[in-house]
Amino acid sequence: MVTRNQTSFMYRLRLRRLKRVFFTVVWLFLICLAGFGGYTFANSTFFDLSEIRITGNTVVSRDEIIAASGLRIGTNLLKVSRTKAAVHLLSLPYIREVELSRVFPNKVEIRVTERTPLALINAGERYLVMDENGYCLLEVAAITAESWGLPRIRCSSEAIQLLPGERSEDKGVRAALDLIQQLDPFFLEGITEFDAPSAEKLALINRDGLPVLFGQPEDLDRKLKSYEELLIKNAERYNANTLQYVDIRYDTQITLKWIRPQ
Repeated sequence: MVTRNQTSFMYRLRLRRLKRVFFTVVWLFLICLAGFGGYTFANSTFFDLSEIRITGNTVVSRDEIIAASGLRIGTNLLKVSRTKAAVHLLSLPYIREVELSRVFPNKVEIRVTERTPLALINAGERYLVMDENGYCLLEVAAITAESWGLPRIRCSSEAIQLLPGERSEDKGVRAALDLIQQLDPFFLEGITEFDAPSAEKLALINRDGLPVLFGQPEDLDRKLKSYEELLIKNAERYNANTLQYVDIRYDTQITLKWIRPQ
């Protein structure tokens, strides 16, 4: 026999269940509505890219950067892949670093750091502009090579088989680049080129054409002191007219190869 209290309890239980179902349905409806509204808003013209700001470029043009990034005016900002755009920009030989950020609701900022030309490497009639890390920036014609005003590194034909954007792994070239970065600009003015068949045989060719075997860019204080004592302070005695070469690679002794026996 069902009592009045039992009937009342069951009624209240059903009522609570109905309320739970009702509120669940309402919440699901609101979530779907919010999702639909958010999706519609996110894909509206409110987020269409209207401006691309570029800073840090001096060599690479704005048009080159925009083209390489793959960004297009009118693209939904929320769909812009910063990682993908940065990878594309880093494929440009002159670009060393890239920072790309969204500026809501409809702008993108691209900040680039360009590579700095440090030297020309040369073999035969081919000249490549290199940065301090050994990256090839571009190839230049022999007739315009001098106009760059960069230190010249003579290397093997194998070492110069590079395309713009590729990095040299040649030990002679890398040693010469490291040495150039450590030398005083005033000292560099007295060097016509660096001969880099290998790191161990790296040589400086001074203004009068005398080869000075320098070797690895290490023990610089001793080597530069020896160079100054011999070839700057005593230039009248030690020069290309009296010597075939000077070897200052080793701390045990300085080797002078005379043109005529002394």
